Amino acid sequence: MARALNDGPGRECPPALPFVLAVGVTGHRKDALPADSLLTLHDRLATVLKALTEQAAAVQEANQSFFSDAPPRLLFVSPLADGADQIAAEIALRLGFELHAVLPFDRGRYRADMSDEDGRVRFDALLSRATCVLELSGESDHHLESYVMAGRATVAHCDLLIAVWDGLPPRGRGGTGEVVRLAHDRATPTIHVPVAASDELKIRWSAFDPAVVTHAEDQANVRTFGEEELGAVLTAVLSPPPDEREREFIHMFQGECRRKLRTRIEYPLLLAATGVARLRRHHWRPEIGAVRTHEEWQTYCDACHKVAAVTTPIASLQSWYEWADTLASDYAQSYRSGHVFNFVLAAFAVLLALTTLVLPDAKKILAVAEFAAILAILLNTQIGVRRQWHRRWLDYRQLAERLRPMRSLKLLGLAAPDPPGTAANPTFGRWVDWYAAVVWRGMGCPSGAIDGDRLKAMASTIAEHELAPQVAYNKSVANQAERLDHRLEIVGLTLFTTALLGCVVLLLGFAFAPHWVKANSNWFTLLSAGLPAIGTAIFGIRVQGDYVGSAVRSEQTARVLEQIADRLTRNSSNLSRAGDLVEEAARAMHADLDEWRLLNQQHDLSVG
Repeated sequence: MARALNDGPGRECPPALPFVLAVGVTGHRKDALPADSLLTLHDRLATVLKALTEQAAAVQEANQSFFSDAPPRLLFVSPLADGADQIAAEIALRLGFELHAVLPFDRGRYRADMSDEDGRVRFDALLSRATCVLELSGESDHHLESYVMAGRATVAHCDLLIAVWDGLPPRGRGGTGEVVRLAHDRATPTIHVPVAASDELKIRWSAFDPAVVTHAEDQANVRTFGEEELGAVLTAVLSPPPDEREREFIHMFQGECRRKLRTRIEYPLLLAATGVARLRRHHWRPEIGAVRTHEEWQTYCDACHKVAAVTTPIASLQSWYEWADTLASDYAQSYRSGHVFNFVLAAFAVLLALTTLVLPDAKKILAVAEFAAILAILLNTQIGVRRQWHRRWLDYRQLAERLRPMRSLKLLGLAAPDPPGTAANPTFGRWVDWYAAVVWRGMGCPSGAIDGDRLKAMASTIAEHELAPQVAYNKSVANQAERLDHRLEIVGLTLFTTALLGCVVLLLGFAFAPHWVKANSNWFTLLSAGLPAIGTAIFGIRVQGDYVGSAVRSEQTARVLEQIADRLTRNSSNLSRAGDLVEEAARAMHADLDEWRLLNQQHDLSVG
């Protein structure tokens, strides 16, 4: 369905999603593996990786309409340490995986850290076949912290982790046990390949027990490895959410096309009428806003290029972001304009009905105009509900703001978006989360070297070109929302005050000039009923828009992002800390969006 829409003549739609499976590995080094376990380990890893390729192919076939026609990409993320990492990488390459190497420090020092010459030779051979190599900013005299970073980066870029592990809790920093715990905390399924040949293969995943938040060693997380269990895990990780409506929403987004003109400009007209913002061309010419978004991304990419640390396919991410951002803006304006239209026309219909009191000869014309106004309200509401302006706005904005931080998360090598769902049940419930995860895995690992100087430059780049614009944007949104709410409040109060003064004049007239009041009673009725009707419409616009709430949330988000940007600049010499801060920034923006969606999802376009 999605590809049919994309392939239609003259249609430009969001790019089709690639089908990608990223598998990571962690394991004990060669000197920690029993000599008699190596042959068995090789066979077990081959069995696991072959089963993964087969099950992934089955998942792709079952969900083909959601992905492009391109062959599936299988990525294998490995630190290439001598021992389990190298054995698994060699098998993965034979099975058609792309090798993405994640090294704790630069390749020369890492190579020297290998236990023997055989490990160094295999390392060189594997490195030459890797499609990308990421060298982190670890230091030889801080081995443990460096290996922790490599493990974190491996987990950040894989959908499933293979752990060659003795099953014991972590005995120190940087070991396999700690990486397994990292995977659990990030809700990444783990295939446990025991060191002892007599022990069974297991699958560990926190979603196996969705009722409670479990810990890494909890047996409720564990299932025996088998085709059925593995298929269920990969289906949950790679497939769209099972809910049919969520799947329909994916097809709807994939079938969207660009608008050449925004015809609904009632909301921008309201901003202009209240003096909050001028009416500009981008309000009815969406391509102008798209050009600005493209230029902002280009500025960010140019700044990253100057750092010359890592490369990552930000262009593909940019394409999906620009689609989601432009569509969100289109539907936001349609939805907001639809509400303004309904409230204004409802007040106008009341005025038309009241005008018959002072213009009795025009009753027929006024009745027809009132009928047309009410019909227009009903048609506007029906069109908005049928075309799902409200839901599409909320969903596409959430998708765009999940995609935007990925460029900075990917730039740091070891940072990643939060897992979907909840801590107890980290599975995809909404299509937006699934779509963002597919885009993330499709980017693969970044490639390049992150040393101390480059890390400082990257931190400054992210603070200046990612966080600072978001701070400015949230402050601008808060300021505009506050001004609009305040000015609408003044207009509403003025209308009600005028109506109140009219009532005072009417009462005085009854006392001192009853004949004058009787002669002008219809005008008094028009004013005393019409002005409150308009004031009520303005109040409705304020309530539906929730401008005060929007301002408060935006101000809070701006403050949090300012603090993070300051800390990121001042603590730019530690990669792990920088990763934590950028993840927290993404989390803050998502929290604001989640709260915003929760409050707005009940404000659908309606006449009730």
